[in-house]
Amino acid sequence: MFPLFNFRALFGAVVGAIIVLAGLFVPVRGYWSATPAGVAGTSTAVQAVVAPAIVLTGFQAAPAVRRGPEQLRLAAGTRLDLDSRRPDWAATDCAERCDLLLDGSQGVEEAGGGELADKSAAYYSCLAASEYGFTITPDLADAGVESCVRTGDGRHAALTVTGVEKASGRISLIVATITVWEAPPVTILRSDEEEPPLFQELPPGF
Repeated sequence: MFPLFNFRALFGAVVGAIIVLAGLFVPVRGYWSATPAGVAGTSTAVQAVVAPAIVLTGFQAAPAVRRGPEQLRLAAGTRLDLDSRRPDWAATDCAERCDLLLDGSQGVEEAGGGELADKSAAYYSCLAASEYGFTITPDLADAGVESCVRTGDGRHAALTVTGVEKASGRISLIVATITVWEAPPVTILRSDEEEPPLFQELPPGF
């Protein structure tokens, strides 16, 4: 006869083995301290890491020149559409699309579609212009005077006076060099600032 099988000893051995194996997989308190909160086995809550804000900004190259530099000869009463490609800048019939006009007594001023600013005649300077309503009055009109124009179609133009004829406090003729650029492409800025600046500081030389 075979001896009676000791089930109690076998059961104790199996239970002991299970306890040993389980102990190998029980995490030591604090061992997963870098585990994100909410994961089983975490001993302490860990704050989520926030990625740094991304800011996309910068200057784009100046767009293509639409017209110019060209010389303008403006007699008193002349109106111009700076968006026009016509040789005479649609001076005879631009109507509400006119950007500039020369009033003999008032000077070179804004017409219905354009805006004139007292800024240096360079693309980035004109692009950054925000104060409009400028007039090149007979007192101001002289060779070397510079200004910027924002046209009715959203383009920018730079104007430099090269010669003036005056009589009795009025401008009878003004000669200027003008360059008109195509409208700039749209620039998208992403920033955590509530009101991000439209442009960063101007590059050297502008």
